[in-house]
Amino acid sequence: MDCKDKQVLIVEDQRPFLLLLRGLLNTMGATEVDTKGSAELAISLCKKRKYDIVIVDLHLGADRKNGYEFIEELRIRKLVKPSAIFLLISADSARPVVLGSLERRPDDYLIKPFSQSQLKTRISRAWNKRQFLLPVHAAMIEQDWQTAIDHCKAKMAMPSPFQRFCLQLLIEIYWKSGVPENALALLLKQQKEKSALWSQIALSRTYLQMEKYQKAIETAQLILQSNRFNAEAYDILAESQNKLEKGEEALSAIKYAIKLSPYSLQRHFTSCAIARENQDFDLAQESSLSIWQLSKRTIHQDIAYWCSYIRSILDAAEHAEDKKTKNRCQQEALLVLQRGKNDEVVQRLKGEFDLEVYEQVVQARMCTLDGKMMDAKRNLAQSQVTIEENYEAYPISYAPDSLKVMYDLGEYDDALALIEIMKDQGVELDPNTMHLMATESARSEEKQKLYLQFNQEGIQLYQEGKYEQAKDAFSLAQQYAPVNSGVALNLLQCILKILAKFDKPDAALVRECRRVYKLIEDVPLRKQHQEKFDELKDDLFTYIS
Repeated sequence: MDCKDKQVLIVEDQRPFLLLLRGLLNTMGATEVDTKGSAELAISLCKKRKYDIVIVDLHLGADRKNGYEFIEELRIRKLVKPSAIFLLISADSARPVVLGSLERRPDDYLIKPFSQSQLKTRISRAWNKRQFLLPVHAAMIEQDWQTAIDHCKAKMAMPSPFQRFCLQLLIEIYWKSGVPENALALLLKQQKEKSALWSQIALSRTYLQMEKYQKAIETAQLILQSNRFNAEAYDILAESQNKLEKGEEALSAIKYAIKLSPYSLQRHFTSCAIARENQDFDLAQESSLSIWQLSKRTIHQDIAYWCSYIRSILDAAEHAEDKKTKNRCQQEALLVLQRGKNDEVVQRLKGEFDLEVYEQVVQARMCTLDGKMMDAKRNLAQSQVTIEENYEAYPISYAPDSLKVMYDLGEYDDALALIEIMKDQGVELDPNTMHLMATESARSEEKQKLYLQFNQEGIQLYQEGKYEQAKDAFSLAQQYAPVNSGVALNLLQCILKILAKFDKPDAALVRECRRVYKLIEDVPLRKQHQEKFDELKDDLFTYIS
């Protein structure tokens, strides 16, 4: 292959090898060869120029963006042409590193040392494959699935050494476009002709997508009989077994998948979901930490992953079997929070995220763990008032932990309102946040249902002037949400209406007034609650002063 008309970028932090690579490309005819010693500098360059061939080393220095993080960012930000090829190179041949690299799907992967002949052969093969499949790749980038399917079918009708890759792309397109049954038909036909490892994995993945979990398990187990180091087969096994409520088997499979290939964000998200569903909070904590560590130098970096890690530690505290373990987890969460104030990555990512507000939410969560519900209520209320005052739109980063505390306190109205805000903002939530929302909603479903039922009954009776009956309904609602501000104000309103009927205040009702007032005393109230309390407090203090 003649590279004289190709623009080449080499990213390598070891200068002697960088110079060697540039010399090899020059001998292959390349005249326009740019070199950079870090991914960060290379990304800046890619904003200005579009390259045909990108060769990047996997390891680019400690605490720096590595090779496959660099490739992923260029693709997601569309800083390269669809026709460009990526070659990932590394001196590390350890299985986890190789598997982690291949999961990023470079056009080829080379282990150092390699010869000029090997480099030339790999570049030539990768270039020819990419150009043959270019119309398909271009359509996939634009998520124009039907066009991609049409191009794939047209390419498969041509004689080519790249038929297998074309078939793989077509199956992937069927998955992404929501028609896995079409992928299944292709794969079953492929199996009749010859059964390659990739087609067995694709078949197992297709069964999983089609919710044929037992079939997915059987196919994955066949793969592992011939290749016991296939991490993707263990992924499929774990997800399928979890769907069939085989928790122990699912946990065992996902742990082994992580052991084989620990550098996949998606694998750790899967691990978190399976771990939480099966009450393995240590695994959930480990994978949450991995998500934070793996993401913070990537295009996926998000302060929400740091928050999720802290939340996973508090989850472990909540489900600890003894007080010593619980206290240790709480101290660990506080330590991570304090270190975050001096963490360069946290400071860079936080943007409008206020660590002091988040600390109030975390303190509220810790108070609920210790049974200090009024302290939890005050911390949460202060954080929500600050958020309401300082932000036009509710920052999603605060939402999961705030939501957790709202459910723990029985502040169901606030929880439902926050969920609606999250839906209206249309922000794509990470899997951990979605899992938390679903779990907490299901956990408190019965209490929430009864609270809403009695609270609505009370409102209806109050509007009809049936204050004694309304008071009884609000009291029942309060049993399911003991520190809820809204129902406390509703109850106060009713009691004051009843007290107004008597010439001499009823002592029992006055005591009830004092009890309910303590639920909102010194608690920062949301705007609508504060307005309601302002209307009541003159009459209230007449009785309890």
